[in-house]
Amino acid sequence: MAGHFVVRLRVPGWAQPGQVIEASARGKKFSVKIPAYLRPGQFFTVNVPNGSGGESKAPSVAAPEVSFNLEPNIIIGNDKYFKEVKKCQDWCDCSRMCCPYVRFSGKDDDVILKHDCCCLPCCCNFKISTQKNGHANGGDIGALAPASCSDQNCTALCCPCCYTGPKMQAKFLGPDGEKKYTLKSEVKCCQYLCLCLACCNPCFRMARFCCQDAQYTRYEQNVYGPDINDQTVYAKLVYTDRMVCPCVPDERIQMKIVPQSGKVLSKEDLVLLSIYPTLLSGYTCSEFCLPLCCPGGMLSAMPNPSGIVQVDDANNIQAEHMNIKEALEERKQDDMY
Repeated sequence: MAGHFVVRLRVPGWAQPGQVIEASARGKKFSVKIPAYLRPGQFFTVNVPNGSGGESKAPSVAAPEVSFNLEPNIIIGNDKYFKEVKKCQDWCDCSRMCCPYVRFSGKDDDVILKHDCCCLPCCCNFKISTQKNGHANGGDIGALAPASCSDQNCTALCCPCCYTGPKMQAKFLGPDGEKKYTLKSEVKCCQYLCLCLACCNPCFRMARFCCQDAQYTRYEQNVYGPDINDQTVYAKLVYTDRMVCPCVPDERIQMKIVPQSGKVLSKEDLVLLSIYPTLLSGYTCSEFCLPLCCPGGMLSAMPNPSGIVQVDDANNIQAEHMNIKEALEERKQDDMY
């Protein structure tokens, strides 16, 4: 048996490099010194002696290591979930084929994303739930659904040619079926007159890549409340794309959900909002390809960054171009790397 166990700690926001902090794990309390190269929010590993009788050694900070995490995963708060690999019987089960699901397994609970019917993709929503380890039944968190006619303003339905204002695109439903959060576009007069400039987009991309050295782009998409006319932003969907070559689509390297300043979201809210980036990430293509991509499927109601300013602005998506140093500085501000 090893003489120690490994604990992963996070530097508190109030702590300074070199400061000694108190921690506990497996019923054992210990003190450890924060390495001088770490900042608040970053993680480090500690080797804690088992201390089974006699004099025990003090905990020591483990040596830095190099790791590459290439497995599909979701991080919600401080909990990490990995996509579960399905067994042969799951793929051969016809009921699973008609009603596909994806399970992300965590330490204490699992997150399950499912679609009720591939035969009628436009009639069913993507539902998400959590299930405690060792429990047969899970708790429903909510669902992601495309907006219906009843969600729009009356003017948008009666006179769409003359309408200006918000238009709901997708909605996040709570376990009771009521709207909790929405994604909206903004319809403005003559907003697409400059869309013809999109034909010059390859030239703009070439100038960014060769002249400005701005290969990275950070997009922020607003998440609103249930009222279509309320412009209060509750969270932002943040995308980071990297331009590998001006002639090919950008590579998406990160997606995250950030609560708006002054807003506090519960873990259930974060799990609910995570449906959207999970479907866009590509983690679920093999299971949800049909209900996502078929005509009338959910993908048609899921606005995401296009790189065309006029289209992104209409979808309440703001873009900021960065070079590699600016992109690294943005990543350093994140809690996890």
